[in-house]
Amino acid sequence: MKSFVDGTVSGVQDLGRIGAVEGRIAKIITDRTERCTPIDIEELTPRIALNLAIAVEHIVLRALDFGLGSCWIRLFDEKAIKAIFGWGRNIHVVALLPVGFPAESPAPRRRSKIEEILID
Repeated sequence: MKSFVDGTVSGVQDLGRIGAVEGRIAKIITDRTERCTPIDIEELTPRIALNLAIAVEHIVLRALDFGLGSCWIRLFDEKAIKAIFGWGRNIHVVALLPVGFPAESPAPRRRSKIEEILID
C-alpha cells in the first residue's frame, strides 16, 4: 500500500521524511519491522490472552481506586453477548467485567503471611 508522501510504504518512513520523527529513529523502526515475520494464530492466541488479562486486571485495580467493585466473568454465551451489543464476527468476547458500586462492604479477608505460603 502506497502512502501520500514520496511513494513510501510506511507511516514511520513518512514521519521521518517530513521531520516529525528523527530520520535515524525512523530507519531503526523500519528495519526492525522488515525483519518481523508473520505469526501463526495458534502462537499469537496465548500472547493476546495474557495481554488482555493484564489489561482487565488494570481496569479492576483502577475501579478500586474509585470505590467501585468488579468481577471477572469468563463463562458466558459469546453469541448471546454479541447479539445483545450488535457486535459482528470481527469482535471476540473474551471476558465480561461488570463494574459498579458494591451493595456490601465486607471486612477484608485475612491475608496469609509469606511464611505460610512459601515452600522450602
